[in-house]
Amino acid sequence: MGTRFLKIIMVIAGEILLSFHCTKGKGMCPKEGYEYVNTTSRCWYTPSIDSIHVGGIITLEASVPKTFVDEQTNTTVVNTASIIDGPLGIGMLYPSFQAAADSFELTAQVGKIIKDTTNFSEGSLKGFRTIEWDGNSIDSFKIKISIKPLAKGIYSVALKQQAYKDSDCALYKYFLKVGNTDQHLNYWLDATGNISDEVKDFAYCFKVY
Repeated sequence: MGTRFLKIIMVIAGEILLSFHCTKGKGMCPKEGYEYVNTTSRCWYTPSIDSIHVGGIITLEASVPKTFVDEQTNTTVVNTASIIDGPLGIGMLYPSFQAAADSFELTAQVGKIIKDTTNFSEGSLKGFRTIEWDGNSIDSFKIKISIKPLAKGIYSVALKQQAYKDSDCALYKYFLKVGNTDQHLNYWLDATGNISDEVKDFAYCFKVY
């Protein structure tokens, strides 16, 4: 149940976001269908503690390269898009199991947080917010997000696929595993009884008291 919950939030958010990235005709999209993948970058949560009080701050920070070796073709590619974006999923594990983005105040220090009520329903926004990365650096995209809990409970946060299509409609995908040595997945295990590879890679858990 827990893994399915995480997948539903991320897959729905990712598919909706990617549908807006490139709507040009075929003649203007010479690389439509091309996909380049990077999984070498990491995201970090600080302070790396397993509990925090209501109103406290956890900071999510990461950067990903514009130039990298594509893991499928083993060739060097350059992402010429000005931004990348994707979902930051937030779920409550306890006392109830539910999407919980509204239980947090998210503030972008680098990049942007987008709550798009025009293209997304309020229901779909219960579980995620769109993160838009700052592409002003010559060699990388960056984010720095303050995560402020507004309600008590045990939560899981997951930064899943971040992506964008360049001017030729080639899709660049970034998958950032959690870099912290302790993701406090004991909370996830207590709530669901199992930990999948997806949870192990992307979920970061903490208690709000």
